[in-house]
Amino acid sequence: MNRKQSDRLMMIIITLTIMIVILTYFVKINSVVHGQGVITTKDNAQLISLSKGGTIQDIYVTEGDTVKKGELLAKIVNLDLQKEYQRYKTQKGYLDKDVNEISFILDKRNEDGLISLDGVSSLSNKEVKANIELVHSQIRTKELKKNSLDSEIDGLQEKLNSKENELALLAEEINILSPLVKKGISPYTNFLNKKQAYIKVKSEINDIESSITLKKDDIELVANDIKALN
Repeated sequence: MNRKQSDRLMMIIITLTIMIVILTYFVKINSVVHGQGVITTKDNAQLISLSKGGTIQDIYVTEGDTVKKGELLAKIVNLDLQKEYQRYKTQKGYLDKDVNEISFILDKRNEDGLISLDGVSSLSNKEVKANIELVHSQIRTKELKKNSLDSEIDGLQEKLNSKENELALLAEEINILSPLVKKGISPYTNFLNKKQAYIKVKSEINDIESSITLKKDDIELVANDIKALN
């Protein structure tokens, strides 16, 4: 290689080196940076959503304002919610009126704890009124049944007393006939008839006593029903 060629080659190398330096200056180098810190959005904006939809009526802040927790941002109007609120408010008014009327009637109960039908007639709630009248009717039916059972027991008790008297007379006659039959003064058939009559009356007394017990059990059940209704 002569000197001329050597100088030319050196010029090429220098030129390439300069071009590489220039290109390196203008090219952006990508790299990964490691460190600690807090990442925040550029404008610190937050997305706000509502559980219920509606129409924005008033806005109390402007875009970009810094707000605090609990600060009122806007007023939303939801006609469906307003209608629902009004409906519940109206229902509450009716319920309050019913409670006041029923409380007044309960304070006027008689000694047996029964509500007077005169007071029930003034109730504005027809359903409550009908229920109370139904309970009154059921109580009245139960009381009539109880009175009927009491009358039946009274009748059975009278019959029982009569049979017990009859049994006592038969027992007395049997005691009188027994020695007479042994002495042959009175026929045995007469004694046997009295004995059979005694056994029959005794059985009737047992049946009457059982009936009275059953009637009393029925009265207790009816009384419990009346107590529950009251």
